[in-house]
Amino acid sequence: MKPAETPLDLLSATAGRSYAPDQPLAELGFAEQLVVWCLRVQWRMPEEGKERSVLLQRAFDALDLPGGAALVAELAGALTRAVRRPLTIACPRWRVLTGDEVRVLNFIAALQRHGASPRAALDPSWVAAPCGASPVWAPAQRFALALSAAGLTLGNAHAPASPFPEAMPRILH
Repeated sequence: MKPAETPLDLLSATAGRSYAPDQPLAELGFAEQLVVWCLRVQWRMPEEGKERSVLLQRAFDALDLPGGAALVAELAGALTRAVRRPLTIACPRWRVLTGDEVRVLNFIAALQRHGASPRAALDPSWVAAPCGASPVWAPAQRFALALSAAGLTLGNAHAPASPFPEAMPRILH
């Protein structure tokens, strides 16, 4: 008989790092900081983040992930369509996580983890009724896969600390 699994709290990651609203970005790994910074930069783009950011494209080029800016724009657009309230995505210089940023980090981390249940990490408000599908799922999955392919894993508490890539913009916290 299998032990009952405890449901994932949407504001914390179970396996690996734990994310919480108001958590300083300095406590996060590079992959998490990059994801938050990307969302924040994309959110500041005209028309609710639909255009790709040149700044993001430069950052992803430095990481040898040329399609990264398009993936972030696609994810931001899906979040805008899925969530029926204003999302709390801070400005790029804000030094702590917001609740919505925590939800995005948890979902992407769950998509990257083997044996994790991404569906449990998906915020219920992001699911489109009545079919139960979410417009956030596919773009988040593509972004998570691209990050994994570039060697950037979220929520991995056992990963050795990696140095800050020299080519990355210094605005990243």
